[in-house]
Amino acid sequence: MTVGSWSPFVCAHRGASEAYPENTRVAFQKAAEAGAGWIETDIQMLADGTLAVFHDLVLGRTAEGSARVVDLTWKDLSPLDVGSWKSPEFAGQRPLKMSDLLAWQTASSDRPSINWEIKLGPDATEEGCSWFAEAIAETLQGADGRRHLLSTFDRVFLQIARPMLSHLPMALNVEELPEDAIDFCRELGVEGIHLDWTTLTERQVRSIKEAGLAVRCYTVNDLEAGRRLLDWGVELIMTDRAGAMLDFLRADPAYPQGSA
Repeated sequence: MTVGSWSPFVCAHRGASEAYPENTRVAFQKAAEAGAGWIETDIQMLADGTLAVFHDLVLGRTAEGSARVVDLTWKDLSPLDVGSWKSPEFAGQRPLKMSDLLAWQTASSDRPSINWEIKLGPDATEEGCSWFAEAIAETLQGADGRRHLLSTFDRVFLQIARPMLSHLPMALNVEELPEDAIDFCRELGVEGIHLDWTTLTERQVRSIKEAGLAVRCYTVNDLEAGRRLLDWGVELIMTDRAGAMLDFLRADPAYPQGSA
């Protein structure tokens, strides 16, 4: 690998979300400018079937209101200001559709790959999971599977979506590693496991990789911890501080560029 080739190992969590409002066009653009090889984002299915980029299940933190996001239509969601909560300078940032972010990515070959996290509420049904998977399949039809990844905490969604989206890599999200997670992923054909880095051990990284699965971590804002996780063999670290993480990894002359 060449100098500066850390990009494939660093994923900007909801874009460059430390300094910019999460899951907005400006946050994704700044992550790309910083050199992140991946961005992570969240998608939900609205009441009218639109796939929207939005993390919280309920309004109130990044946009005014108190409604459940899944009960809204795109007409309801699209006018909301999702930038002012971060700083007045970001007033006027609006929600994106999944198709908007896809169009932004495909407009330039040097823009990051995307980890789409599927957000489902506690009352999600199998039928709803199926509709969601079908909508994703339609949106990503013809997309380069090497530049996309689906992840979720919802095992039912993975079971339904895996045969429908066979060309896309998928990952199971967990906080701590359950005893059955590796077997679940191998049996279903799910390629990786995403874990809270604070719960992960080097031994667990080895066991996941020995099973032929990818291991990725969230949300790694401690720069030294990011380097340690890469040393362990973690394949991708998701961070709110993508620019700082990349600068840190590139700057240490004692650390071979891209050796992870």
